[in-house]
Amino acid sequence: MKDDESPLNEKYKPILQTENQAENILDVSTLPEKKSDEIIDTSIIDEEWDSLTQDWQTQSFEKTDIQALLKQTKKRTRWAKSCYVLNIIATLGLLASFIYGLLEGEFGKPWNTYLGMGGLMSLIFVYYERKIRIKTWSQVSDSPDKAIENALAGCESAIKYMALTKWSCLPFGVLANWFVYSIGQEENKSVLSAFIFINVFIGIMYFITDVIHRKRKREQKELFDKTSN
Repeated sequence: MKDDESPLNEKYKPILQTENQAENILDVSTLPEKKSDEIIDTSIIDEEWDSLTQDWQTQSFEKTDIQALLKQTKKRTRWAKSCYVLNIIATLGLLASFIYGLLEGEFGKPWNTYLGMGGLMSLIFVYYERKIRIKTWSQVSDSPDKAIENALAGCESAIKYMALTKWSCLPFGVLANWFVYSIGQEENKSVLSAFIFINVFIGIMYFITDVIHRKRKREQKELFDKTSN
């Protein structure tokens, strides 16, 4: 018997054939070689990036008009100073009238009491108004670099002043109603219309002050948002 026709050789022929096929299948020499100096085309990526950059640059965003902000702060400061001066004049007028009426025996008890108490409350009001305003006025400048800082200080000062004004409506309202009642008792006249007028007037003043108070709070929040962005 020949060695090639032996059962042993016949048994391993399929195995050897399979191994040859595997070698042919796994022959990596037939795979394409990757060139190390191959250049990647990035033109499409660059075009997309340029497009995104242009879109971002063309997007609208809110800018702060520094000059307009400086002008607004100056205008409000002038109004605040004018209001402060008028409050001082009114306080001095009440106190002077009270002293005159007390010394000369004029006006009567209801009037003298109203003028004296009104002058005292007005003096306290002006004192706290000065504490609120002077600190802000001392730091206000024309520098564009401090435009937002000055506007924030002005808003804070206005918020405190409006809160003070709202609180002052209560004691002044009580005093005014007492005065109307005392005049009615002294002269034996109906003072219903005077009561209505006084309380409606105080209510309107409170409403206007509250509207300005809320507006300044919104402006302060907007300025804070601009500084944080």
